[in-house]
Amino acid sequence: MQYNFVISTNERAVRLWQSFGFEIAGRLPRAFEHPTRGYVDAYIMYRDL
Repeated sequence: MQYNFVISTNERAVRLWQSFGFEIAGRLPRAFEHPTRGYVDAYIMYRDL
């Protein structure tokens, strides 16, 4: 199983990982401090290998 940490506001990256078969396993609230948006959530994404 592979895991990735993806910032929730990066919609292109979320769609890209989903196109590779990754699914969202969970959300980490306020996990990343964005320079203009402040604190944003992150997704833990996974895929079985």
